Amino acid sequence: MNITNQHVWTKSPLLWAVDNKIKNEKGTLLEFKDRSFLKEPFDDFTPLQAYNKASQIGFSTMMILKSFNAAYYRDWNIIYTLPTAGDASSFVSTKVNSIIENNPILKRWTKDKDTIEQKKIGKSFIYYRGTATAKSEKEKSEGGVGIILSSDWNIHDECDRSDQVALEQYESRLANSSFKGRSFFSNPTHPKTLNQELYEKSDQKEWFIQCEHCNEWQYLDYWENIVDGNFVCSKCHSLLSDDTRLKGEWVARWPNKDISGYHISHLMCPWISAKEIQQSFETKTKSYFYNFVLGLPYVGSDILVNADLILKCIDTETINVKERVAMGVDVGLTKHFVLGNHQGVFLVGTTDSWEDIDKMVRMYDVECCVIDAMPDQTKPRELRDKYPGKVWLSWFKKEIKKAEYIKWDNVSRSVYSDRTNAIDDVINSLVERKIRFQVEPEKLKLYIRHWETLYKTKESDSLGIERDIWESRGADHFVFAQVYQQIALSRIGQGESKAFSYNPYTKTAPFGYGPDLTELAEKQ
Repeated sequence: MNITNQHVWTKSPLLWAVDNKIKNEKGTLLEFKDRSFLKEPFDDFTPLQAYNKASQIGFSTMMILKSFNAAYYRDWNIIYTLPTAGDASSFVSTKVNSIIENNPILKRWTKDKDTIEQKKIGKSFIYYRGTATAKSEKEKSEGGVGIILSSDWNIHDECDRSDQVALEQYESRLANSSFKGRSFFSNPTHPKTLNQELYEKSDQKEWFIQCEHCNEWQYLDYWENIVDGNFVCSKCHSLLSDDTRLKGEWVARWPNKDISGYHISHLMCPWISAKEIQQSFETKTKSYFYNFVLGLPYVGSDILVNADLILKCIDTETINVKERVAMGVDVGLTKHFVLGNHQGVFLVGTTDSWEDIDKMVRMYDVECCVIDAMPDQTKPRELRDKYPGKVWLSWFKKEIKKAEYIKWDNVSRSVYSDRTNAIDDVINSLVERKIRFQVEPEKLKLYIRHWETLYKTKESDSLGIERDIWESRGADHFVFAQVYQQIALSRIGQGESKAFSYNPYTKTAPFGYGPDLTELAEKQ
């Protein structure tokens, strides 16, 4: 059944586009055979949405059509923004107008008012605006971006490259709307953009596919699923067909969130081969590869610390015997701790009590415990004096050379390390899976969140020489608890220790072997 000019809400935008044989700006019939991953976003009207997307996947075309559909059938006024007024003008003249020209139904809808800056559709308007309108934040605030416009739905295209202050100001244009919709989408740039911060708070949907050989469900990851120019299963390593990549489904990493988030990469596009993606990795800059191919932010480091990196280090086959234990503690009103050995990390958690820290040192017969020396030195010093040779205070010192970035002072029982190199060492160990976790994924939620606040930037020293440093945009206590645990572990030799393998037949539990203090672990 075709949608007629009757002003009623009868179909989803997806069905409307299919039934009316809508064409794109090139005059090609819009179909979803090769873009099945766009079906759910096309019909998603969650008020607040954030998208991390690769380039040239048909997303802007979808949003143009979705906005026309919503303006006509839902009576919504819509503000559609791009980084600059020039971008908006070019976007409308080359893309929006071409789509209108190729579709008779859209030509009928826009016949009354059709300009570069706005389209009248039924009783509603779509306004196309740029965000870069002033030089300073004060000017932006006083300039009143879109101040005379009212909106039900703000669509922010290329939002990571748009003026962030202006984007926030546009929210005021939604005050009289019952829907108050905001959709942000972009090739990501930096983790501190508005879109990236919203995405971090979203349900973070990933496109899961099922291997046609071993039936393993997985989402496509460059380092796991592309080998020698072929798509392969991350579990059985058999070749994956293009058809398998298409037959996926969106799965939320954090269900029941109010923000709808999607991550779309070139790996789910069947018209892009594994060889092309691998060539981009080998020939393009890292920022280009992350932003435009993987649809991920890139901040100057070769490593992106996220949940994927950490969860892939979970080891379900080894039962940690909890011998020759190293412990790291980050100090504050709440103490964050990490315990592990050369087999892996077996306990992460928090406590408000120094007695709990003392108890764990004794219970696990900790060989080496490194505790942050600041800001509270009193209790750490008491533990250092109580357990001489076992408990050490940690200080960061930039002058230490990279080749020897950790120095142990046996007189003061303090350990000095270069902060950046110490964090780099942990990240490299995660990438190489030298750090393993015998911890249930549920108990790593807060640990992961702390790592995901991390990003690399640069600072100039007294000589004006730039060096990389790690900063965070939120709580990062588990990052440093892990750093201290890794430093402590470096002091403990491998030695000989029992290792238990998981037996799927006897169902020997891979977690919880030996003494535990799970009541201290962060409950999330």
